[in-house]
Order: sequence, then C-alpha cells, then structure tokens
Amino acid sequence: MFWLITSVYSYFNNGVIIEQDEHYITYKQNLVEGEGTASIYPLLSGIEIIQLDFLASHYIPAVHREKNILTINHCLEGRAECRMSDGCLQYIGEGDLFLNTMQNPSDSIELPLGFYHGIVVMIDLDKVAAEISDLLPGIPIQIGELVKSFFIEDDCFLIQSKDDIQHIFSGMYTIPSQARSLYFRIKIVELLLYLYYFDPVKEKQKRFYARQQVDIVKQIEKQMIGEPSRRFTIEELAQQHCISPTALKAYFKGVYGKSIAAYMKEYRIRQAASLLRETNQSVADIAMSVGYESQSKFGAAFKEMMKITPLEYRKKFF
Repeated sequence: MFWLITSVYSYFNNGVIIEQDEHYITYKQNLVEGEGTASIYPLLSGIEIIQLDFLASHYIPAVHREKNILTINHCLEGRAECRMSDGCLQYIGEGDLFLNTMQNPSDSIELPLGFYHGIVVMIDLDKVAAEISDLLPGIPIQIGELVKSFFIEDDCFLIQSKDDIQHIFSGMYTIPSQARSLYFRIKIVELLLYLYYFDPVKEKQKRFYARQQVDIVKQIEKQMIGEPSRRFTIEELAQQHCISPTALKAYFKGVYGKSIAAYMKEYRIRQAASLLRETNQSVADIAMSVGYESQSKFGAAFKEMMKITPLEYRKKFF
C-alpha cells in the first residue's frame, strides 16, 4: 500500500514525514515562512485526497505539468490566491470549489489571511476511468466528458460556495481517521456525480483581478495592520494610493474575502487576543493599542467574536 502513498503526481509528497500508516501519510511542508502539513490518502491508483492545514502566508506547489491531472480544491477555512500559469489571479474562499488541469496549473499560492484549511482531490485522468467503474458498477460518469464540460472557455473553473458542496465535504474533515479511507471513497463518488450533473453554463464566474490593483490593495492592508491603533478612512487610503474608493472596496473584498471594516475588526480582536495571552498589559491599554478608545466598546466587540470577555479569555492562559 505504501507505494501508492508516495505517488509522483501529488503536489505535496515532499518535506518531512511526521505520521503514517497503511492508509495515509502526513508530510510537514517545506515553507519559507510559517508551517503546514499535508495528509495524503491514496484511494485508488488514479485518485488521491490531500487534507491541508497551513499557518503561512504562501507556498509554492510542486507542479507536474506532464501529468494529465484534474485538481479539485475545496476551502474549509481561510482564503487562497492562486496565480495561474496564464497570468490570471483566482481567489478561493470558504466553501468554494476550484477545478483546474495541468494545462493551467497554479505555480504560486498566497494565503491572504495567513491560514488555510482545505481538501485537494487529485485525479489522474489517464488511470481513473476503469477505477470508477470498478468502484461503483453502472455509474454513468464519463470522466472525459465531465472535464470537457467545465473547461470549454478556460482551463480553470470556480464554483462558489453552495449547500450541496457543504453537504459533500463537511464530514470529510471530521470523520475518525480509522474510517477515512472507506468514507473518502464514498464521497469521491458523490462528488463526481455532483459535478457530472452540474451545469457550468449557469455558474457565473468571479471576475479576474489585475495584479497591479491587487498589489495596491496588499500595500494598503500592510499599512492598516502596521498601525492598528489608527482608524484610516477609505477615502484617505484611496487618495494616498491613487485608486478610487469604489475600486478599493471591490478589490479588497476580492482579495481578502470581506470588507475593509470587517477585516480590520477581526484583525484587531485577534491582535488583542494575542496580547491578552502573551503580555501583562491592562485590558484598557490593549484596547487602545488596537484602536478602541472605549474599553466598553472593545469588550463588546471582543465578546461578539470570541464569545467571552477579555478578562475571561486572559484567565484561560494565566
């Protein structure tokens, strides 16, 4: 069984092995910054499922362009910016499903929120047709026709978050490890059936973003988190960076998945939580340092997000 686990078409079969048995193998990924793991579950000779857990800002996958591979990405938490080989930027948000082939792989992936948890399904199209028939005799799926239907206009396709996708993937993250191999096989059939009967024509594709505008938005994000105690206005930031307020709001949400206000509110509370855990600063001082002049407003915002008060949170760590 272990020869399957070291499959040459996985993006993630590198780094240091930290755990394995006859059903899966987990690699600690070699990242320039941060940390991440990839747990690979070989299901058939042509199908792998990889569970990803990253606390990092980016990673560079090992792309096997010579392979006839269909890659299906599901994002559970976080956000991924995929720089495709054709030059476009594609963003995968929570609940989204992203399909691409080695005709247009992503050779650089950034994680704008600094973390990412998801699943990658990798299908070797040259091997899998017979395997699917063996898995479930009578299944109507013609894998070649399925792939063609999604890539008529481009070599990548995004399906935005839907209840049907949530239904397919939710259990894949929580099923006990000893049951995953069999459970994943069932879910692969369910996923392929869903995609086979899905009508790509009806799925409106998200816009692609110009790199110049994305770079401006990233500069603005760094500026804001560099001074969390300061409350920048959208008009002020737009004027400083020579971008219209409307474009700034649209591009920021496209890159980071939420509005500037929502993003900074979450950042401030997470920064405050870190200070509560790691320092002896007073709650009032921490509130001021992350942009809250009113301690009561800070306490309300903190409890809304963390479900407990700042003092209750601190007591958990001291």
